[in-house]
Amino acid sequence: MVIPTMCHPFRRWLASALILLALYGIASTLTAGQLSDYEWQNRPLLLFAPDSDDPRLQQTRTRLDQHRCELDDRQIILGEFVAQGQSRLADKPVTSKTAAELRERYGIEPGRFAVILIGKDGGEKYRLYEVPDLDGIFALIDGMPMRQNEMGQNPGDCGKDSP
Repeated sequence: MVIPTMCHPFRRWLASALILLALYGIASTLTAGQLSDYEWQNRPLLLFAPDSDDPRLQQTRTRLDQHRCELDDRQIILGEFVAQGQSRLADKPVTSKTAAELRERYGIEPGRFAVILIGKDGGEKYRLYEVPDLDGIFALIDGMPMRQNEMGQNPGDCGKDSP
């Protein structure tokens, strides 16, 4: 007995549909979600610059790299949004459309450098237009009631010597 097979055009359509679904699934796991996806879990620190080679962005990156433990301890995720080049949120690529929407939302012109701290509640907590003093940002966060509770439950160990 011969079982009829699917007609050729239908198989081609089905294969194309499966490939597109697979690509969509891969793309969605490789790109960052919306900023709201991080509410109540993280404190986004948003960096806006004209491009990824901006010296202020480079200097800020260097400072942030030197304080990785303090960032992790305060549950800070980084967002880099550049007018020219690849933007990122929590180490995942962000589309240029999403980057432009965030620039508009926070009123940042494409040629401007800015740093904005967002609280876990999703509200803007601090804004400046120069390379940030991280100790000042950490002190601001540490003074927040939610952070006070976090420190009481789980004191950080950044800078402490290991036994």
